[in-house]
Amino acid sequence: MTTTIYQDIKESLRRLYLEDERPWLVGFSGGKDSTMLASLIFDMVLSISPDKRPKPISIVCTDTRVEIPAIVEMVEGTLEKMRKCSEEHGLGIDVNLLKPPSEQSFWVNIIGRGYPPPNRTFRWCTQRMKIDPVNVFVQQRVGHWGEAILHLGARRSESSTRAQTMAGIEARNGLRRHPDLPRVWVSNPIEFLSTEEVWAYLLQKLNPWGGDNRSLYRLYANASSGECPIQIDTSTPSCGSSRFGCWTCTVVDRDKASEGLLAAGDERMEKLIEFRETLLFYRDPANGKRDGRRMNGDEAPGPLTIAARRELLTRLLKLQEETGLNLISEDELFLIQQFWKTARKPDDGGRLGRIVSRQKGIVMSDWKEINQVRDLQEEVAAEKGVRADTLRRLLARVDEYSESHRAFGLPDDLLNILKDDLDHEAESKGNA
Repeated sequence: MTTTIYQDIKESLRRLYLEDERPWLVGFSGGKDSTMLASLIFDMVLSISPDKRPKPISIVCTDTRVEIPAIVEMVEGTLEKMRKCSEEHGLGIDVNLLKPPSEQSFWVNIIGRGYPPPNRTFRWCTQRMKIDPVNVFVQQRVGHWGEAILHLGARRSESSTRAQTMAGIEARNGLRRHPDLPRVWVSNPIEFLSTEEVWAYLLQKLNPWGGDNRSLYRLYANASSGECPIQIDTSTPSCGSSRFGCWTCTVVDRDKASEGLLAAGDERMEKLIEFRETLLFYRDPANGKRDGRRMNGDEAPGPLTIAARRELLTRLLKLQEETGLNLISEDELFLIQQFWKTARKPDDGGRLGRIVSRQKGIVMSDWKEINQVRDLQEEVAAEKGVRADTLRRLLARVDEYSESHRAFGLPDDLLNILKDDLDHEAESKGNA
């Protein structure tokens, strides 16, 4: 592919930027395709005079909280460079790293609720941890904007399934209606590029936010597989067979990505791979880690037993200590404690505190202090007439915005949380 074709893509983006008033959302996963897409958009906006840059653009990236450490480090570094570049040049591009709420995290679902680790027929993780956080964010933005254009780095040559999906959706002026998100139009600027053409672009030029893509190329070479796209629906492939997935992924029989990174010298992956094998063992009903009944009472492999959940938590905290990685948060621990209290064969929650106290906990506060904070939140919530869960969601959302150094959208998010609280209260009264 010649430089002229790259310029044609950039020029097409420029026309859309100047002639269409709808704000933009840009999916970013940190992989080669989304990196090229973001680079094209940054370059295009930089080429426009500052007085003609009225359009808000939001970069959207997800972190499931169980991503491969090397990917997390690379993505977070890239997002910070993007943020600084936008601020320095007045590009109007805000950067957003989205995470699932603690209530829907991998560990709360497995160790708290007792969900068995995902498999091909019960892949509960993708919707909760990847799709839902993006959809909530997009819906909030669209609620403020009216309509939006979502740019994705999907390419037809990535897979025959993706090619059929993209070909089957009618495009209008290069835009396709999103199948699940009203008022969102999808754009695939690099749809017809080959993998070789993407790498040629990335390796021949510097990123507009600084740095080159040699480290990204080495990461691909080490793991030698595909990337996990930003997911907004189930039509794009999930991370089960890709490299940029979760280190906990039990959907595949072997995690070649993690194995490749270990072989390339990332020693942290050794113990993470071992823990993934533990998850596979606990999923198999033959190993006695599952309840003999489902939640509806049917005799069939059900959730993990309380004993199995305790064992997994002990192993996870030990893994956290051994690797120095922050694998589970205090919020998740508290929620796990609450779920244990309401399990089929409940635990009083005290055992969790004892499990935590036996570990050296790399980033954990004193467990008594955690419960004191929770008690204080309960008191404040009662005084203000809101649910404690609502108060915690409000505080968590403010923390998220604070960590990402942004404020746009915060008032709307807080109002939506309060509206959920009112809806819940009305529903409770209606069922009384």
